Amino acid sequence: MRLRDCCRRHGLRVTPQREAIYKELYGSRRHPTAEQMHARIQRRYSSISLDTVNRTLLTFAEIGLVDIVEGYGSPRRYDPNRGSHHHAHCIKCGAILDFESPELDKLKVPAAVRREFKVLNRRVVFSGLCAKCAGGLGKRESK
Repeated sequence: MRLRDCCRRHGLRVTPQREAIYKELYGSRRHPTAEQMHARIQRRYSSISLDTVNRTLLTFAEIGLVDIVEGYGSPRRYDPNRGSHHHAHCIKCGAILDFESPELDKLKVPAAVRREFKVLNRRVVFSGLCAKCAGGLGKRESK
């Protein structure tokens, strides 16, 4: 199990709470917030606090188990998909769609960015309206 190996490498114990948070996150097809994760996990672990869930998710991000998704002024969202992919973000309902694009994976980092940052990851984010919020627009491509 990836959780056990990663925790051992970083000197962390694998607790029932960490296992529950990990399983719930990796079972999700969405990009949940700590609050959403807490509500789901609390059904099985009634005494687990939001602080525990939040700190555990932040720890998972620090040790490389998950990514923190672009916040856009809302609570942090967590992405268990560590593979190369990009996002489309609905500015109305907050939905985040994962998609793969070999063309975007090859996107060249501008020189101005390379001078100021050591780029560790490339992820393109499209902002707009999902099909539901746009009233069914999803079938045709917008410009």
